[in-house]
Amino acid sequence: MELTVRQKDILKAAIAIIANQGYEKLTIKNLATKIGVTEAALYRHFKSKREIVTMILSYFEELSNRVLNEICESNNAPLDNIRKFVEDRYILFSKNPDLAKVMFSEELFKNDPTFKGQFQCIMHKHKQAMESYLIQAQKDGNIKKDISSIQLFRIIIGSMRFTVTQWNLSDGAFDLQKDGSDLFESIIKLIRIKEEDR
Repeated sequence: MELTVRQKDILKAAIAIIANQGYEKLTIKNLATKIGVTEAALYRHFKSKREIVTMILSYFEELSNRVLNEICESNNAPLDNIRKFVEDRYILFSKNPDLAKVMFSEELFKNDPTFKGQFQCIMHKHKQAMESYLIQAQKDGNIKKDISSIQLFRIIIGSMRFTVTQWNLSDGAFDLQKDGSDLFESIIKLIRIKEEDR
């Protein structure tokens, strides 16, 4: 997905409007006012509000694919791959709190089933990748086998989602990257097989 500098500015402004005012306030008029252009000028970059939201989701997907590809090309252990993905999410959302609000907002996905379907595809890709690493870690004897990979995925990603939401609601009152990393390590301690039990 190749975006112009102006298109990126428009998407960033759209993300800010959705995050801070809600999906209903994202109108071409409000968006044009926010970035200081006419509505006609904005339409030269995007055809509709719907296309803008679709591109926001595509942008998030591209960021996710980038880290998943980096992980895939590395030769790291499965748990290190999961750590890399989780830590990348914390870094991404620390730098882009409005993006976190939009991605974790159910309001956006209630308005158009297409958005819901697009986001579900992104989530499925995350789930597939993380589950494969969890299954491999179980086969390697590194983490407990009596917890299904889907439940482990939900524990890791669900706790991440809660932490990011808590951080957003507190207006960034704590260090998201540090607390997120500490949380991940705590989860690993709970699910890791101890040396003496191997």
